[in-house]
Amino acid sequence: MPDLYTKESTQTDFKLNWSQLQDGARLILEPAVIEWAQTVRGFQGLDLHVSNLVKGEPKSVYAFGNLQGEGGRLPLGGLDIKGVSIYFYGTVPVAKRYELVSSLSNALKWLINIQRKMLGAFSFKHSPLIMYHAAELEGRWVLLEANKALADFLGINIDDLIGPSAKAQVLDYVHPDDLQQLITSYDYIRTTTRNMALNYRIRGVDGSYVPVTEYVRYSQDITQKRSQSVLWLQPDEPPKFSDATNLFNNIESFMQDISFETGRDFLVHFCRRLEASKKIPWLLFCVPLNDDWWETWVISRRGFLLPPFAFQPNKIRAIDISSFNQQVPESCSDFEKECLFGGHPIVSTVKLADESERNRAYLLFGTEKPIKDIAGFEEILQFAGKRVLREIWQARLADAQLVQNELLLRQKNQLTSMVTLLGQLDTIADESEFLWQVQENLQKTFNLSSLDLVYWASGDWHTVLQAAPYSHYWNEYSTLAKNESWIKSLEKCRREDNLVLERATHRIYWPLGQSHVGYLVMVMTVYSDMPDLELLNFSRNALSLALQGLMQRENLRLQAMRDSLTGLGNRTQLHAWIKVALPTQKQASLLLFDLNRFKEINDSFGHQFGDKLLCEIGPRIADNLSDKAHYLARLGGDEFAIFFPNISPQEARQVAKKVSEVLSESYFIDRLRFQVEASVGVAHFPHHGSDGHELLRCADVAMYEAKNSAKAVVEFTGELDTTTPLRIAVLSGLDQALSEGQLSVVYQPLMSTATGLTGGFEALVRWTHPEFGPLSPAEFIAIAEMGEGIRKITDFVVRQTLANLKVWRRIIPDLHIAVNISPRVLLDHHFPEIIEGMLKEFDLPGESIVMELTESTLLVDPVRAVEIINMLGEIGIKVEIDDYGTGYSSLAYIKSLPISALKIDRSFVADILTDETNQVIVSSTIKMAHTLGLQTVAEGVEDEATLMLLRKYGCDMIQGYYYAKPLPEKEVVGWLKRNV
Repeated sequence: MPDLYTKESTQTDFKLNWSQLQDGARLILEPAVIEWAQTVRGFQGLDLHVSNLVKGEPKSVYAFGNLQGEGGRLPLGGLDIKGVSIYFYGTVPVAKRYELVSSLSNALKWLINIQRKMLGAFSFKHSPLIMYHAAELEGRWVLLEANKALADFLGINIDDLIGPSAKAQVLDYVHPDDLQQLITSYDYIRTTTRNMALNYRIRGVDGSYVPVTEYVRYSQDITQKRSQSVLWLQPDEPPKFSDATNLFNNIESFMQDISFETGRDFLVHFCRRLEASKKIPWLLFCVPLNDDWWETWVISRRGFLLPPFAFQPNKIRAIDISSFNQQVPESCSDFEKECLFGGHPIVSTVKLADESERNRAYLLFGTEKPIKDIAGFEEILQFAGKRVLREIWQARLADAQLVQNELLLRQKNQLTSMVTLLGQLDTIADESEFLWQVQENLQKTFNLSSLDLVYWASGDWHTVLQAAPYSHYWNEYSTLAKNESWIKSLEKCRREDNLVLERATHRIYWPLGQSHVGYLVMVMTVYSDMPDLELLNFSRNALSLALQGLMQRENLRLQAMRDSLTGLGNRTQLHAWIKVALPTQKQASLLLFDLNRFKEINDSFGHQFGDKLLCEIGPRIADNLSDKAHYLARLGGDEFAIFFPNISPQEARQVAKKVSEVLSESYFIDRLRFQVEASVGVAHFPHHGSDGHELLRCADVAMYEAKNSAKAVVEFTGELDTTTPLRIAVLSGLDQALSEGQLSVVYQPLMSTATGLTGGFEALVRWTHPEFGPLSPAEFIAIAEMGEGIRKITDFVVRQTLANLKVWRRIIPDLHIAVNISPRVLLDHHFPEIIEGMLKEFDLPGESIVMELTESTLLVDPVRAVEIINMLGEIGIKVEIDDYGTGYSSLAYIKSLPISALKIDRSFVADILTDETNQVIVSSTIKMAHTLGLQTVAEGVEDEATLMLLRKYGCDMIQGYYYAKPLPEKEVVGWLKRNV
């Protein structure tokens, strides 16, 4: 310990000197304040006041920084710090202010205690008595403690006597003639638990035997047998037996209450026992942290523990170590006197250290009068010193382990929090909500004092000011100045696309990657310890991937909601617009129109020309309806819809007329001028429907009436809806029909032209209605598609088919059944998952079922359709195009679709024997399909001549009445046995 104090001093009464108190405050507060100030922006200065107990008023004891302007007082009521006031200058957030005060709370409490008493210390000396402590371990007696006096007397290293693996024992030095008698006496003492004095000879360092008297005290508890011994050399006059016994009893009494304590608890009890047994008013026990800093582990004033603190001994004028009853020098400041010696005029100090000096500790005692029983101190410290050093070492190991455990637990919780966040982000489709969730989670996970969003765009860095959930983040921002302290680290973060850590400022620059506005970086400031770098890298990569996934989902969502040809909204987008708007509207209207003679234009000029015409519709509508809020969507082919929120029926009729006139104006495409009219149907909310599906159905009825009656615009009325009773029966009675068995499935065979045997079936649903009788699919499927009924029907057909197929494949192992799938069912992203679950339920492979789709189904939303067909293909399910040749732009899609077969529509097959055009269409279709690696199925084959012609063309499969009508379930097994 440095020379803190000079020996020359006179004892004076303590009088508090405020400048010395300020010096002490600066010593213990300033390092932490400087470190904190480096982590915050807007800090100007602070002024700390404590109550002057002499004058009874607060007074500045520590000031830091610039105190210009008006300071704001920080309330400290919740921190249990009495007598302290702190004024902050600048624009530091309140949370950051409390962070500093919380970290200084112990030091602030200490400043208050300084004015009440002064500190002191004791020094210790080695005991001249030979003492040691033994215990029975695993059936034999082992020396646990021994003082330096024993080692010096025997001339041996003290460590060679201690522990189960000791190199030597005290008995090895006993005179051979006395050894057996001594062992017998030990056994007697341990058996009778009596205290005895034993006389024998022992060999000293010079090799001669010296008579000694050993006073032995034996004790036993539940866990261990122990003994303590004091040896007196006979050449000196031994103390009276009662004096030795009293000393022995004092040591045993001192140790017995704390012998089973460990770590810091042992050290606290040791200090308090030492203080009480020797009637010391002030005791301070400190341990070096490093060469510059020491920390106090125990500070006790008459039995009351005071808050600990750390100090730099090289900045304090020292006194001698291992010296009792020194006068505190006048050169020692009042602050030092109070902190270290409790304000007492007499100081005693002692250093405890092992031979390597790796383990050190210092005891400082403060007393009003000199200590008389110095020998008693030395005896106790000599006896317990090694134990104290060992417990310091164990306490440090325990502290390190605790820190490690806390670190591991914190990292585990952080990892769990990040994994939970990633799961939540998978369901988020909005970028603003994504960033809000990230901010909220990271703030808690990594204990952040601040988190700023910054993005790079157009050569500048911008910080986001808007930070509320479900709002657009980029509405408010400010541009960072070129000399901003963040710029250098932000540029490095962007250049390397990696984390940048500033440990001095506790700041992390975390790149998220490209967002729709620019390169996005989070600037995070942590309160204390920097998070684990490996965890940060894992979290950074995961969040970057999550953001990329969000961007991809947004792009896919935009693609899924947009028509790929015209860029307008599609059917899905239209329903989304209507679903959002209707709950807030009292009235609205929907216009549905298609272009007259569009098929003739396509046939005459080609699909490319027709596509250009379709692309003219959107701009023409937008230019002429810019004064009306509207949403325009292309539903497929030449069919378009316009939704008008908050419009009256009368105004909607006028707008519909204007739309008809605008669309009928001439078009100029590829240097050709021509004219196309439109048929417009109009439906109103809430008169004609309460949702988008009902409005679209009514508008569709009105549009077809306009087309049939050659009118430009028709408004829906109840008289036009001739299917209303049946529609109501279908929509309201489907659940009951399914539960009562009104629906059934029939199976029409698919015959191989090569073998003439059954290759599969097509599943067809039938409904026997109790009121309307047998209903054909044409009568209820289209109605069911307007709501969720089509999903229930599809689920029923697939489940019935798979249940039967599991039985029928015992007859034909590779038998498959085709099922028709509507657009509403196909375009559900969960559809492949549902089918896969059914296949597992019936233990059937994917190739056992085939999905039949019409071209119109694919054209509703081509991007999503292809995506879902690929998902079906991944589980082995094949897809066929039904009614091929009747849809729009068939050849344009066929080459890119992941399908396995084409089903040629019956309209081409029915008169193939007499219509040469149909012969060319069918034969060309079969050749094209085979060239693309697809199979062909002909529908509607009803005679042998048609069959033979189709076989000649190379058609793979035949379906029609020539072989069989659709068979009820109970007749299929018989059919299979006849046609295997």
